[in-house]
Formats: sequence, C-alpha cells, structure tokens
Amino acid sequence: MDIRLEWLRAFRAIMQAGTVTSAANIVLRTQPQISRMIAGLEASLGFQLFTREGRRLIPTEDGLRFYGHIEPLLINFEGLKDIAQDIKERRGKPLVVAAEPFLLHSLIPEAVDAMHRVTEVGFAIDLCVRELGLWMSRSNVDLAVVALPFTQSDMERVAFAEAELVASLPEDHPLADREVVDIVDLAGEPFVALRPNTLLRSQIDLALMRQGGAFRPVMETGSGVTACSMVARGVGVSISDPIVARSFVGHGVVMRPLSSPMKLTYGFLVEPASTINPLIRKMAMCVIEAVEELGGDFVTTAPFVESRAFPFLAGTAGKGRP
Repeated sequence: MDIRLEWLRAFRAIMQAGTVTSAANIVLRTQPQISRMIAGLEASLGFQLFTREGRRLIPTEDGLRFYGHIEPLLINFEGLKDIAQDIKERRGKPLVVAAEPFLLHSLIPEAVDAMHRVTEVGFAIDLCVRELGLWMSRSNVDLAVVALPFTQSDMERVAFAEAELVASLPEDHPLADREVVDIVDLAGEPFVALRPNTLLRSQIDLALMRQGGAFRPVMETGSGVTACSMVARGVGVSISDPIVARSFVGHGVVMRPLSSPMKLTYGFLVEPASTINPLIRKMAMCVIEAVEELGGDFVTTAPFVESRAFPFLAGTAGKGRP
C-alpha cells in the first residue's frame, strides 16, 4: 500500500474545508492536483472517501473512520518541528552546571541568577571534585567551572580569567591597616592553611619558601570558604581566592593585595560539540560577567575571552586590572 503524506494532507484539507477549491488554498495546490491526490489515496486504500453533492464533497462512513485515525498522526508529525526546536533549545531539560566547591560559594549562584533572569531554562548544580581522579560526571554536565590546571577530566579545558590571590585578614588585625601585605608578614601570624592536596597550597608554600620563610598553620582545611570563615572568627590570617574573600567582606574579613602577586586561572570544562550551543555560550558569558563583578580589580578576563583559541568566547567585554 502506497500512502503519501501529501495525499493525507489534501484529504484532511477537504475534511476541514468541504470543497476542493477551499482545500487547494489550504495546502497551496491547484484543484486538479487535489483531485488527483484524493483519487490516488482512494485507489491505494481500496475504498471511497467522499461522495459528491454539487460542489461539496461529503465524507463516507469509511472516510470518517479513516480521518479519525490519520488526524492525530498528522498533528504529531507536524509537531516534530517544535519537538526538534525544544531539544535544540533544551526546553524542559535542566542546564547542568558543575563547579569546584570554592566557586559554588558565590560565583556560581551569581551567574545562575543572572542566567535565570534572561531565560526560562531550569538548572541542576553539581559538585566537581578533583580528588576523585578522573571526573566521571562529565557525560551529564553541560558546563563545569574549575581552577586550572585540571587534569582529572577529558573534557576540553578553556581558560577564561586570571585572579590574583589576596590576603584575608580579620577586620581588627594590625595588617588590615596596610594597603598591601607582604607574604613574609603573614608567615609571622597564626595561619589558616589549605590542605596539602589543594591546588593553591603548594603555590603558596613555594612563594614563601623563595623568601626564606614558612607558615605557622593553626589549622588546615580543604575549603577556601571555611578558611575565610575562620579568619572572620579571628582564628588567624589566610591567602584566598579574591571572589571567596570578597563574599566575607563586611562579615569580619578584609582583603588586601599581596606585594608579590600569586595568580589563579579560572577555566571551563566543556565538550567541544557544545561550543555551538547558544544556551551554554550564554551561561559561560554569565559566569564571566559574574567573575568580573565579584572579582573587581583582582581579576582579568579580556586576554582570555578575546582569544581566537576559543571562538565562542570571543567578543565578550573583558575587564583588566588598571
């Protein structure tokens, strides 16, 4: 049995309009073409669909039964375009964003809030933990935000910002009166240190060793957020990511530049194919804007986002430290 889609559409047009002339206007065909389509459909089905009364076509009982079956099929077929668009634009599916713990504290909420204001997409927020070896959540994640280098994933790594670490001090600490703090001065204070397996710990220790000093940790933590929280309680001083430190400003912590800058690179983990997805690009831009807003003069984005190495970030307005 040979049944063509255009025949079914012509049949439905007649059922809706009642005449060949009106049906031809609906499906944008000539009257002779419509007549041939109906004849072809009837020949293929083996039964009559209409009887003629003057200029009108009256559906037969068989024609009515057949129409009852094909109308839902045609509606579903014509909805395929919308279904494809929904899939393309991820309607009904959450955008999965993952980040390392210190970035989940204030950066990701800020970026998600900005994204939520301009799109109706839902969100799922995941934790990205580098200590677990090869990060296996990648198949479910649209965009991850991490500190680089990050070797525990085979997703593409894309640098988008550089941050200067800062001294985090209790508000009433004597060093808080200085505009710039020397790392050697921090070594003489009770120090809230990051754990040895964290990305920044070795960088911080090495910077002080080069100046012939060593820290006196009063405690260690794997979380920069916890470190700042302890600083706010007066336990000691610390060296922090600027975005994390700024979230505690006004809550017991002051942040000061270091005389010998130490830098941290922020990056995205992304599947190469997703770089063409406008929703993921938009989310990436929201993250970059949040970094610029929260990091202030302590972050630089322009050299990264204007790089030709990753075109989907090109053209974003970057902000550099003056």
